[in-house]
Amino acid sequence: MNIAEHVPEFMYIIGSCLILPVILFALWAELKVSRAFNELSRVGASCDLTGAEIARKLLDENGCSHIEVINIPGHLNDHYDPRKKLVCLSDDVYDSASLAAIGVAAHEVGHAIQHQQKYLPLLFRQIVIKSTSLINKLLMPLIIIGLIASLVVTGTYIMGMYSQDFWFFVIIGFCAMYMISFLVNLITLPTEYNASARAKKLLDAGGYLHQEEKNAVASVLDAAALTYLAGLLVSLAYMLRFLGILFMMFGDRKK
Repeated sequence: MNIAEHVPEFMYIIGSCLILPVILFALWAELKVSRAFNELSRVGASCDLTGAEIARKLLDENGCSHIEVINIPGHLNDHYDPRKKLVCLSDDVYDSASLAAIGVAAHEVGHAIQHQQKYLPLLFRQIVIKSTSLINKLLMPLIIIGLIASLVVTGTYIMGMYSQDFWFFVIIGFCAMYMISFLVNLITLPTEYNASARAKKLLDAGGYLHQEEKNAVASVLDAAALTYLAGLLVSLAYMLRFLGILFMMFGDRKK
């Protein structure tokens, strides 16, 4: 048995087997972060500072006084813009003195400090995408597009239509899309975990929260990090599936 000849089939099978578990994981991660944020949005922090105020204090305490904190419309679309040097906080965070707002604001300040200290993963991510707000919005569309595309592409292969150049290039397009998504999430994941770790240390060093509050904020930050891991796994599953089909099609076209 020549194992190399069956690599495309293995990729297709592994990707197909992963799709349902990773989609369920992604849905669970989205629910977990939403639930954690909503619960802690109703719990006021003992420091009685809003998200904007805590962000300003943490920036000033860490040599980032030149970075501005602004309010942007929307829900959970908070991010740091390294090009304009802005900590952008959504309506739910900017004026809120809740534990959820404190955690999110501190996380974005973590990104600002990464930029200030020239943290390589963040600088590398800048080349690819300006902020993670877009990545968060793309998770569910990538899942839905992948499910529909999987049915279309598999049907194309079964019916032998892959010999047509149009369908062949369509499949190449889906492969490229999920490969890019995988790489972006791979770059983003360590950046996000590091920003959350910095946020915890910043809040601890400043003495802004009691121990129970620290644990609560940590739960929000950890839940948010799971969504990036979910995005990585979703992209990996679809990438393997589409690459497997592409290589099988390519092999058949050569015969």
